[in-house]
Amino acid sequence: MDFENQVYLAEQSEYFRRSKKILSQAGVQNGSEISVSFNPSFQQLIFHSIHILRSGAILDKLKLSNIKIVQQEKELDNFIYNGVLDAVLILDDVRKGDIIEYSYTIKGYNPIFKNKYADEYNMNFSVPLYEIYYKLVVPPGRKMNFKNDNQVPEPVLTTEHGQQVFEWNKKNIAPLPIQDYTPSWYDPNAKILVSEYTSWKEVNDWALELFPVKKELSSVVQNKIKEIETSCHTDAEKAQAALRFVQDDIRYMGIEMGVNSHRPADPSKVFAQRFGDCKEKSYLLSCMLRAMHIDASPVLINTVDKKNLENLLPSSRDFDHVTVRVKLDGVYYWYDPTIAFQRGDIKDLFYPDYQSGLVIADSTTALTSIVFRNNSYQHINEYFRVTDMKGNGTLTVTTTYKGADADRIRDDFNNSSIAELMTSYQKFYASYYEDIKADSIAYADNDSTGIFTSKEYYSIPKFWMEEKDNRSIFSFSAFSINSTLRRVKEKQRHMPFSLVFPAKFRETLTIELPRTWTVTESDNQIKNTSYAYNYKFYCVDNIVHLDADYENLKDHVTVEEAPAYFKDIDLSQDFASFEISSGNDLATAKSTPAGNKSSSNYISFLVIGAIAIGVAWWNKRR
Repeated sequence: MDFENQVYLAEQSEYFRRSKKILSQAGVQNGSEISVSFNPSFQQLIFHSIHILRSGAILDKLKLSNIKIVQQEKELDNFIYNGVLDAVLILDDVRKGDIIEYSYTIKGYNPIFKNKYADEYNMNFSVPLYEIYYKLVVPPGRKMNFKNDNQVPEPVLTTEHGQQVFEWNKKNIAPLPIQDYTPSWYDPNAKILVSEYTSWKEVNDWALELFPVKKELSSVVQNKIKEIETSCHTDAEKAQAALRFVQDDIRYMGIEMGVNSHRPADPSKVFAQRFGDCKEKSYLLSCMLRAMHIDASPVLINTVDKKNLENLLPSSRDFDHVTVRVKLDGVYYWYDPTIAFQRGDIKDLFYPDYQSGLVIADSTTALTSIVFRNNSYQHINEYFRVTDMKGNGTLTVTTTYKGADADRIRDDFNNSSIAELMTSYQKFYASYYEDIKADSIAYADNDSTGIFTSKEYYSIPKFWMEEKDNRSIFSFSAFSINSTLRRVKEKQRHMPFSLVFPAKFRETLTIELPRTWTVTESDNQIKNTSYAYNYKFYCVDNIVHLDADYENLKDHVTVEEAPAYFKDIDLSQDFASFEISSGNDLATAKSTPAGNKSSSNYISFLVIGAIAIGVAWWNKRR
């Protein structure tokens, strides 16, 4: 594969040439389509060539009538309309061994950036490259700032028609496969950062023009503000009422064509139409709070790079999200207006771990670090009641959610039917108990505390599993916790891997058996730099208990921490899953200790298939 990109700033044009070799029949299937995206509101697409190179012959495939223009709206699932078009060509007569080569130019830059250039040039990909070439032509009077990451060669600097020319060229580039569960902010690629911005203050000044501090609001918005001020007495109460209105009554939808990719619509328009994207919801909230004399500012966020934003060159293109910072009683709080149905005290609402942001304010000169406050928590109480030794049983699951977990489950209950939720929840436990049936779901939502409680009821017609030696077995574990533990495919790490974060659980299992049982009690703890996990297993008369606590302490595991992490994960698998087994003499009331496998009743360790369970977990809990 070859890749070439030439950038001409004076003409606002970028030339691309790509070539790839078809190595297999699967490659014929997957590589016979050419697709180029462009935004017609400010860009023009020009094809120069489309060739198939075969056995020394060059087959011309550039026929404009065969190129179809389609509007796929790839972000539609996220309720974003950006107007981007795809020029698509399905090549005919492609064969194994062919080289497909095509070139094109895209002219025009989004005017929202005011002719300020910034970009990132990758020097390696997940596939091998024979050659990669970049060329940047800069007219007189414009100064570029560069930053190289991960052993990028220095550019060759020349002049061309009085313009500065920067060129990077590299051959025989090995592929860079990314290991599974790599954190989004970790980027091992060799790349060149280019930016015309000299400081974050300059980026802030650009943003201030898009989000002006002083904005006249319509009478309808002002009436809403007066309504809030009349019904609320403190700034915290006013901020909470305004935030809840923007989160719940202004639905999320963005029409981001042209300059609207970064410029928010007028707050009064957003209020009237009752929809907006992140920047529009955040700007509306900021304007409403300022009108109530509450310090509030939009914040530019990078949800992918997060804290790595601080290692990038200043650029207006470094952000993909907007939130709000609010000052209440002398303390700054952070809110995301795109999170619907948040409940609880305004000073205790969950804010995602975005880590860093650019506060749009007159005094801003640098990025601001955002300290994460984890108030998320789940307490899952699973109560099994076994009515007899022949097979019937019930399961009642009571779950208490706080913080981000409450936000997610509340959103599920507001946007899904009870029937859909019952089906999803049943699939989770069906991974363990094939014949389980969801009977009903009930829930309670505490508006003042933000605590959400759900209660699930299940029937288990075949509670005991019969073994060949006439034993009856029931398997169980800390289901939700075990499904949160990530099992990576590649344990020999040279890249960090991400953890579910935030994640804090208490899971209690209670199994009411039809008669007295005897088990060997156990109590184990694991704590390392990444997570803490402990459990206690015991039995009182005919009631078996498993109490487990789990918390991820950060969002990733480093390469150095990985060996200890995997060792602890294997250990947790060993001690956290169990089975109750009853022997032939079901009428025997006396139970003997666990270690004797000839006894009528015993408890033993069981490792359950965690991968399939994990998939079901995310369907249920996320």
